[in-house]
Amino acid sequence: MLDTGIGLTLVSESLATLVGCMPNGSTYTGRRMSGQEVTLPLGSLGSLSVGGHRRENLVVGIFDMAGLASLEGVGGFLSLDYFRSMPVTLDYAAGVVILEDPVSLAARAESAASVEVRVEHDAHTTSVFLPLDVAGLGSISVEVDMGSDSLILDEGLAGDLGVDLDAKSTRRVEGEDETGHMFARYFSRLHGVVNVTGAPAIRQSDPEVMFQKIIYDGLVGDAFLRNFVVTYDLGNARMIFAAPR
Repeated sequence: MLDTGIGLTLVSESLATLVGCMPNGSTYTGRRMSGQEVTLPLGSLGSLSVGGHRRENLVVGIFDMAGLASLEGVGGFLSLDYFRSMPVTLDYAAGVVILEDPVSLAARAESAASVEVRVEHDAHTTSVFLPLDVAGLGSISVEVDMGSDSLILDEGLAGDLGVDLDAKSTRRVEGEDETGHMFARYFSRLHGVVNVTGAPAIRQSDPEVMFQKIIYDGLVGDAFLRNFVVTYDLGNARMIFAAPR
């Protein structure tokens, strides 16, 4: 699975065993959007190739996916960190991932909207934060997370948006996540437009929003991203949005 919100590239325990990717004694601790810490053993893949792009001795997290029914048959998660030095485009309508060269990247930038983003790296992870205009809030910084669907906002922002989390019209879901953390999620529809700051054409009207107590202002997910052809140019700290053909 390609997931821009995962941070660290992961492989399943079964795949790691198959290819001889053994834990190297180091661990990585990351935080979920709700703040829970998750610690994973690290290992090194001899090589990993996507299209014509190859990385050698790639440090990955080794994750037990066997116990999660939703991940049955999944060998791993490819994070944006893999593309630190390789601009990559996701064309949702065409169902393709495109590795860009300098010429193709320049052509995309010339004919589409380029947006400055904040890129956060550490030794093995990469996260991207996009400025998003939300009516009633102004511009907020949201993590770009293909692994989510609806726009997710911290529940503390609901009042500023005129959303009553206790109203009968607000759907509430309670549950327990994979770390054992109990959560409450609230679903409502915003009336109006959310758009990338400085790029009003990169927008979504009347989005469904999930409110939850999280450590970010928000996360923008697949429901927004799949409306565009999206290029991640991490070396230049930008995303490029184009209309699908």
